[in-house]
Amino acid sequence: MSWSVFAPEIIVFAVALIALLIELDRDVKRPWLGYVIGMGFIGALVADAVLLGAGVTETAFNGGYRIDALAAAFKAILLAASALVAIATARVSIAGAKRGEFYLLLSLSVLGATMMASAGDLLVLFLSLELTVLPSYALVALKRDGRSTEAALKYFLLGMVASAIFIYGASLTFGLTGSISFTDIAASLSRTGMSPALVIGIITLLAGLGFKIAAVPFHFWAPDVYEGADVPVASYLAVGPKAGGFAAIIRLFVVALGPAATTWAPLFAIIAVGSMLVGNLAALSQTTVRRLLGYSSIAHTGYLLVGLAVVSGYARTSLIFYFLVYSAAVLGAFLIVLAAAPTVGESIEGFAGLSKRAPGLSFAMAVFLFSLVGLPPLAGFIGKFYLFSSAVRGGMVWLAVVGVVNSVISFGYYSNIIRQMYLVKPVASSEVSVPWPLKATIYFLVAAIAVIGIYPSAILTMLNL
Repeated sequence: MSWSVFAPEIIVFAVALIALLIELDRDVKRPWLGYVIGMGFIGALVADAVLLGAGVTETAFNGGYRIDALAAAFKAILLAASALVAIATARVSIAGAKRGEFYLLLSLSVLGATMMASAGDLLVLFLSLELTVLPSYALVALKRDGRSTEAALKYFLLGMVASAIFIYGASLTFGLTGSISFTDIAASLSRTGMSPALVIGIITLLAGLGFKIAAVPFHFWAPDVYEGADVPVASYLAVGPKAGGFAAIIRLFVVALGPAATTWAPLFAIIAVGSMLVGNLAALSQTTVRRLLGYSSIAHTGYLLVGLAVVSGYARTSLIFYFLVYSAAVLGAFLIVLAAAPTVGESIEGFAGLSKRAPGLSFAMAVFLFSLVGLPPLAGFIGKFYLFSSAVRGGMVWLAVVGVVNSVISFGYYSNIIRQMYLVKPVASSEVSVPWPLKATIYFLVAAIAVIGIYPSAILTMLNL
């Protein structure tokens, strides 16, 4: 095995070291640091793409770490999103924090999420899980005001409970199967079958990881954290930990607990429906864009879980494709909030008449929201089509119907923002000033969503769809 297979992780670790060294200097005005960190993430993305293109499949540390197509796909989404966040925030003030501090914590969390995607046993999974979320708690608190402190405390306390539940489930699984290796656990289950204690272990493992992806009923932290954290932090949290969480769930449940699929697949179906309903119905009554996006992310977790409730390779690759297009749209929406908030605030009513003051931003926001709804010809439509068709193929037509109905419900609150931007008179006439790196990132995401929606073949071929 060559060390080159660890190139993405090594580069991300080097990026964290760069941020740490810069943080030792007390000068806080370093806008170029965002470009450096962003280029570092892009370097890691290129290294990951090389591994994905070469079809590398390797294991390390006695199978505890796996480098394969699944890991590379989630790492690619994570690294691309993190690079865009770093570049977009290069000339944006980071509330309450030095730039080095923000990029250091961001890089460490990204490193943990990349490791989660490659986890091959319970120990590596837990360590990478903690490396992902511990910096995230600090990121939420960086704003250093009452709201962010409260959000960080809630995030931390619920996260610690979720970690304890996960450890309990992991210890049960280890005790009943005699191994922490995912492949050995699968072999043991094939020989001995299920037991009531192992069912408890599966439920607690799902509860521990369900918190990380903001799935119902483990979702309570998400709206408060997305609203309380600084916007650059919220934009990363909407994608980064969720990418690692879904990769870890696929690793644990499909690889390790695959022989028990008849036990856990119905649980994912129930959680998917609950997440869609709670997220969409709660979003209808929200008055701030960030809190609305927080509940929206819960609903999209439900859509994504359809790919796990249906036990098939087609469904899982549909999940990965939809996660890609969801990440682009939700990241773009948060970056619009970052660009517009200093001028119009974060309330939905504050976006009134934004099309007159910032036509480019308004158009971009409409693209992102319509993609989240799933309207053609945008990428979100293609993603939902493959997800829901996987449910139909798997004999779960009812789950596809629930997904379609919830998509219709989501149109209600997304269209409210668009209505404010285009049909309501502006409350002011001043133009919205946006730093060019942030503007370039937003338009890049608009182009990506349009191109993927019209020409999805390249990515679909890569994912074998």
